[in-house]
Amino acid sequence: MVASSFLASFYFICGAVLFFVAITILRYSTRDIVGWATALVLLFSGTGPLIGAMGVILKSNLHEGAFLFRSLIDSFNYIWEFFFPSLVLFALVYPVEHKLWKHFRKFLIILFVPHFFHLILVIFLIDRINPADSFSFLQNISFLPDTLSSYLDKIAGILGVLTGMFFKAHTKLFSTVNISYAAFAMVLLGRSRRLELTPRVKRQASFVIVGLGVSVLTYSVARVIPIFWGGGAEAELSVAFINASLVIGGGTIAYVIVRYRFLGMKLIARKGIFIGGVTAILVSVYLIIVKQLTSYIRGFSDISIEVLEIGLIVIFIIIFQPLVVKIEEWVENISFGEGKSPRERIKTLSSELLSIVDADSMKRTINEVLSDIFEATRPDIILRDGICAIVREDNLETMERVFTGAREPIGKLDFIEAMGFERPKRRMFLPPSERDIAAVVNNLPAGIKWLAGFEMIVPVIRSGECSALLLLGEHEQRGHYSVEEIALFSMLASQIAAALSRIELLEEVVEKRVMEEELGIARRIQQDLLPSHAPYLERYEVAAVSIPSKQVGGDYFDYITRDGLFAFAVADVAGKGVPASLLMASLQASLRSMKGRIDDPVAVVSSLNEAMFDITSDDKFATLFYGCIDIKKNKLFYSNAGHFFPSIIRADGEIEELDYSGLVLGVKPDFEYESLKLKFKPGDTLVVTTDGILEAENEDGEFYGEKKLLGFLTELSGRSPDEIKNAIIKDVKGFSAHDRARDDMTILVLKRNR
Repeated sequence: MVASSFLASFYFICGAVLFFVAITILRYSTRDIVGWATALVLLFSGTGPLIGAMGVILKSNLHEGAFLFRSLIDSFNYIWEFFFPSLVLFALVYPVEHKLWKHFRKFLIILFVPHFFHLILVIFLIDRINPADSFSFLQNISFLPDTLSSYLDKIAGILGVLTGMFFKAHTKLFSTVNISYAAFAMVLLGRSRRLELTPRVKRQASFVIVGLGVSVLTYSVARVIPIFWGGGAEAELSVAFINASLVIGGGTIAYVIVRYRFLGMKLIARKGIFIGGVTAILVSVYLIIVKQLTSYIRGFSDISIEVLEIGLIVIFIIIFQPLVVKIEEWVENISFGEGKSPRERIKTLSSELLSIVDADSMKRTINEVLSDIFEATRPDIILRDGICAIVREDNLETMERVFTGAREPIGKLDFIEAMGFERPKRRMFLPPSERDIAAVVNNLPAGIKWLAGFEMIVPVIRSGECSALLLLGEHEQRGHYSVEEIALFSMLASQIAAALSRIELLEEVVEKRVMEEELGIARRIQQDLLPSHAPYLERYEVAAVSIPSKQVGGDYFDYITRDGLFAFAVADVAGKGVPASLLMASLQASLRSMKGRIDDPVAVVSSLNEAMFDITSDDKFATLFYGCIDIKKNKLFYSNAGHFFPSIIRADGEIEELDYSGLVLGVKPDFEYESLKLKFKPGDTLVVTTDGILEAENEDGEFYGEKKLLGFLTELSGRSPDEIKNAIIKDVKGFSAHDRARDDMTILVLKRNR
């Protein structure tokens, strides 16, 4: 009796701890597949011992409860077996996601299909259906001939035998499915162990592999026992070994959580243990108070015992729910002091970081928390630029791989080993001495040596890159940090990453506004460079406009007058925006410097070509149409450097194109341009545009084009230059599918009135 009670207590304690740790992980790791897999392994490894404890209690106390006991044992035989597919799921995602995971993740249910099938057989078929009687209906068909009935009888017998054999084979051999699952999981874990992992994760994985290996071996022994053991005790011994295998398997992971900071879950595990302890207290209170109170009320009332218990349980839950919260706060206050719980302080820090607008303020705030709450010496944060300045380029790539692969705090010794340097040797069961550590650190490269001077290095990962390092010296009191504190450092790193993103976004917004202001100033300067109004010309009228697609553009027009001469130019510098605008300003300065030669188009264009070639790269060029009209003689002398052909609207409405063009400016310095001339008659109008007009697109991707422009110019015959300019701009904008021009647009219109 004593032995049974001890065994039941052992099963119950082990199962309860594993069960509550699993439930707590599920509660706090709902978005983490590794957390889910870990929780499932712990859940099913804890369910087995719990049901085993109930089975021991029932066997010892219910003399007439054989059926109930047998049902519970049956349940035990199929519920805990989900431990094995959960173990495969765990091996697929830990310590890193296996390449098979991308195929399994969409069809995860496949892992559990054999065990669901086993579940259905155990509940509804095995031990509940007699295969020999399952096909008896075939023997009871009276209206069939005797020969056919005889055949049906034989078929029914064969089917019954086959079904019985299937049930027995399934019962005896399903354990091989579990062992196969376990072997597959061990292979996956073993292969993952050979990957490039941090030293701490390698120790985690090694311990998990060894523990699960012992668990699988124990389970295999449990299944072999019934074969070689007789006398009726083999069932109990087999159950004991199965429980032992589950406790070893789940206990291994629980131990790694506590000892090796497995997946940063120690805080979660502590929460599970706390919940388990509180649950035990509440169960005891229930047994002592509620049961006694129910019996007392039952003596004075005819209310059924079930109704009384349900009502009292509801009241009990309502009363004790706030008490559980208070107990949890009380435990944390005892551990950390009133108001100094690191978790609460980090939550507060998260709100403070929302109002921080620069990295220096963020550093000061975080350093205060690290010094005050965690008692860290020399806390510091260095951003990526600082990391690159400290660490040599040949070590930087390795360090980047170490930190992005770990994604968690790394201790000094683990950092040294992960970087490929020799780790200080342990002395028997003692950690390496300070002298041994110093000897190794002193031989490291300068940047690595500086980082190894800190006790803890916490990478701050953003978008798959290490964007900062949180550095902590030794703990002021203990010298090292507890696993709870290290887990909180990971939480703090996530908050730092979010704060850096906000600061970077804010800096981008400020930088964008400053750039917009600067571009606005540049736009005003460029507009001042262009003629502000048309000059007064005897017998002639001129109008022009330039509309940049961005704040500033590369299109250009200009006027120059001298002694009865009126020269004008329309140019288009390749590109858009600031670079094009700078070249445009240079082109204008060069043109203005040649005022004494404006009556010689070839000299002007050739000089501009040489200037553009000297000041620009090979991929930069400009197109230019230059003309000079002798107002007294009404003759236009012009030259074209790769610009779109201008058009003449004659007084009678006929359209002519000035179809000469030389090479664009800036490509070949010694190119020989030609000068052409034409007679300007009263009513004639010259229209010069840039490619922004002809290449405007509509919704169908069609260009405005030269044909449409020439057709539209025919309709504008006889109008003033200003009216023609405005009409073209309006028509192009109506044609275009874009609210804003995709390229700079410039138009110059010159007309002889009489």
